[in-house]
Amino acid sequence: MLGQIFKFLTFPFRVFGRLLKATAREARASTKTTANAGGSVVAGAAAVELLQQEYTEEPPTGVETFLFTQLPRPRLTERSASELTLEQATEYAANARAFYGYRFPLFTRGDFFYEEVEQDYLNDALGFDANSIDRRFLEVTTLFRRTLNANTRRMLLYWMPALFLISFSAALFFLQTDMEQSTLSVMGVVGEFSAVVLGAGAVGAVLLAFFVFSWPYKVVQQRNLMNLDNYITSKFARINNNFQVAKRRALNVERDKRMGQREELKDEAGSWTLAYHWFAMRLFLCELVLRNKFYQMRRNTTLYWVGGLAVTAVLFVGFLTFLIADNASMNLLITFVGSSLVYVLLAGAIMRRATSMMFKVVESNEWSRFHIVDLDATIRDHVGEDKLQIVTFRDRNRFE
Repeated sequence: MLGQIFKFLTFPFRVFGRLLKATAREARASTKTTANAGGSVVAGAAAVELLQQEYTEEPPTGVETFLFTQLPRPRLTERSASELTLEQATEYAANARAFYGYRFPLFTRGDFFYEEVEQDYLNDALGFDANSIDRRFLEVTTLFRRTLNANTRRMLLYWMPALFLISFSAALFFLQTDMEQSTLSVMGVVGEFSAVVLGAGAVGAVLLAFFVFSWPYKVVQQRNLMNLDNYITSKFARINNNFQVAKRRALNVERDKRMGQREELKDEAGSWTLAYHWFAMRLFLCELVLRNKFYQMRRNTTLYWVGGLAVTAVLFVGFLTFLIADNASMNLLITFVGSSLVYVLLAGAIMRRATSMMFKVVESNEWSRFHIVDLDATIRDHVGEDKLQIVTFRDRNRFE
């Protein structure tokens, strides 16, 4: 009983600690995509290794990339439909058999964040190994998630409190030096002037926050998502095209075979059929990967926003404690609280748009998604056509 009470009382602290560990893990991973602590676009070891050719062909440009990391458009490695051969269909069929024979784990490890458990399943289902055609897709989406999260963390968790700290420190320092006093105790006699200075500091901080959010951060994030969107659109379109080719080959494989080629006909028909099954399932699994990544970005954006407000609140308490300890007038204290509240409300409202602003550039309606390929209709037509040919051939021989 005491153990349960202890767990209940310490639950908020354990959750906060796990969130900090996850943020630290995310930060360590994201540092691999940037060469300096300022967040410039120069890629680190992981990004260079994964997107080396892309950085060479399409180096990120713009002053805004000095503050936030921008990734190039990933190169597509998915085979085109014109390159699809029987040997490749056989490989896809082997992947399909491995997927359909995969022992889905019912008792997974007890991670705090379920998306990590889901990611393990998706890695295993798609075949996360050196020979997997979807390994690059898994790595690219993970790299973009970490980069987008790192930029958001830098904007909401670092820049938002930093602008509050800089602006109000400058305002209070100006008030202190302008009055030519060693303390802030007599500032109440010039309450209107202190209100103007602190109000100007709050407005200036909000304008700076809006500027950093609207130009460097927004531009870089939208470029990253547009590059990712372009990659996803091209990959899904190629998978869909391959699905259509494999479907046609499976439907028409008997036209090139004779009775003496029964075993070849059986193997080839099976390979093409499993191939188009696997193309459809790959689309489904890749969509699950994207849902996993986008969920983490949306969730982490909310956490960073709340964290930024919390850090700003801590700074506010620190300023307020300093003013009270310095015997500041009540007029100055009220002015400072009001100015701080203005900054928190306005800046918080601006930063709250981070998620919706990012996802507006993703054109998911243009993706060739799983529900578009009509796998159910394909299976129905395929089986129905084969059965029809069997009955037609049987009845023809019977009449003959």
